[in-house]
Amino acid sequence: MELNIWTKRHFTADSKIEWPCPNCNNKTLEIVKTKFHEEETAASKKYRKENEDWEPEWIDLVFSGQLTCNDIIFFTGTGSPEHSGYYDYKADSYNEGWTNTFTPSFFQPSIPIFKIPDNCSKELTAEIRHSFKLFWCDLPSCANRIRVALEILMNEQGVKKYEIKNGKRIPINLHKRIEQYNHPEIKDLLLAIKWIGNSGSHNGTLETIDIVEAFRLLEFSLNKLYNDETKELKKITKEIIKRKGARKAKKK
Repeated sequence: MELNIWTKRHFTADSKIEWPCPNCNNKTLEIVKTKFHEEETAASKKYRKENEDWEPEWIDLVFSGQLTCNDIIFFTGTGSPEHSGYYDYKADSYNEGWTNTFTPSFFQPSIPIFKIPDNCSKELTAEIRHSFKLFWCDLPSCANRIRVALEILMNEQGVKKYEIKNGKRIPINLHKRIEQYNHPEIKDLLLAIKWIGNSGSHNGTLETIDIVEAFRLLEFSLNKLYNDETKELKKITKEIIKRKGARKAKKK
């Protein structure tokens, strides 16, 4: 997972798209130029007419479009003009202009922020994919879904959900469940992800980088649990030592 791809969310109509395709997971998406439409909002037009000190960067745009790879992805969002300028030393003049820059808020199907291991359960996979959708439009809700994914992960890892106090069954909070999880290599990572999830639940100030880092930690944790080459190599080593050499040839 490349962090810089996800922290830089805006693009222009001529940009090279670096987000991965939902179908093949390759960076082969392209904007369908004939299907890309932008429009200034009614409120923006009204503000422009009513204010004498109006500036171009105050324009508010909405867009809709399609991305293509081996399938069609629909997307929509907002935009505004961005000032650009440079000095032409040969002509001894300063050139400037405006470029419309856009930020997506919805993709269908959703863009995969990272590749979810194939061995993850359907429930866990669905929850993570839900968080991918919310990443573009609602960071607190996205953080909440990541937190729910941790709850599901703890359930699937067999970590206790309840404890008995005074004869009553009391739910164990997520923080304590993670602390009880017997996997020291990723326990701290999961606690860090949980704190980001808490920020989404308690009106904390979340930046894009906070969510991107949580996704990076989650990706690493899931790969350790479901795609751990070290664990597989240890298993192979143990089997070879147990049989003291190569496998016995099967009788024909």
